[in-house]
Amino acid sequence: MTPHNRARRGFTLIEATVVLAIITLLAALAAPALQGSREEARLTQCKNNLKQLGLALHNYHDVWVTFPPGWVQHDWDAPSPAGYCWSAQILPYVGHAQLYNQFDFRRPPSTQDDWLLEPLDVFRCPSDTLEPINELRGGFATSNYSGNFGSKPLPRWLPSEMSQFWPGTMPTPDESDGILWCNSSVRIRDITDGTSNTIMVGERCVTSGGGIWPAVTSNHHENDAVTDGSHQSRLNDNYASFSSRHADGAHFLKCDGAVTFVSDDIDSRPASAREMGTYQRIAGRNDGNVVRDF
Repeated sequence: MTPHNRARRGFTLIEATVVLAIITLLAALAAPALQGSREEARLTQCKNNLKQLGLALHNYHDVWVTFPPGWVQHDWDAPSPAGYCWSAQILPYVGHAQLYNQFDFRRPPSTQDDWLLEPLDVFRCPSDTLEPINELRGGFATSNYSGNFGSKPLPRWLPSEMSQFWPGTMPTPDESDGILWCNSSVRIRDITDGTSNTIMVGERCVTSGGGIWPAVTSNHHENDAVTDGSHQSRLNDNYASFSSRHADGAHFLKCDGAVTFVSDDIDSRPASAREMGTYQRIAGRNDGNVVRDF
């Protein structure tokens, strides 16, 4: 016998609406997990970038018996000249020797030099939104990693009579208590608080203008390449700060090459306080205030 054909019933409008609502709900539930997974990958990449920079800085130290200068200033009679910075000095140790060989260190860096506009992944945090060329920092290629100037404010934030660089004050730069500043030459043995207890490089994102990897644009803009750990520059607080687009903190490279994530809530205290804050202690290399876990 031939079975009777049964009429096929389609979805009713109500059923279709219910199915669509379920699909929408499932997509909404999955979206945060997917976004979280992507950010986790970006966090890992950012951490790996800093590890690579740490290895490069130590390779530089192996060759030159010192870490690179925060930035180089050759002519103190010149009016606020630009100078190549620490990240440019380590290019041969991060796989960019050919790019490094194009530099002419006898003259100031210029945006007319195409190689100083080249985006380099090792200097970029994938969570940040800055453009490849940082117009906030003179139009050079962007960097999200800034050297540790120390626990005291950068010269540009000090009164003019205290400045390290401004004309009419001091003819040569004072020494900072950090790792990277103008014409610095810090050796491992100079980090008496311990390389595992002192930061060397930290993140700098769009909220504080980011940075640039080739240079500082002048001695009045040293935070193109370095950042301080003073209370007025506390983490993720203002335009002068170490900062990141990650939630609740930022990555820092320690002087021993390890990378740690520091919370926005890290203890920070002004210079007038009886004791230094944890944030200030980890920025100073030789203050005797050792912080072993941060």
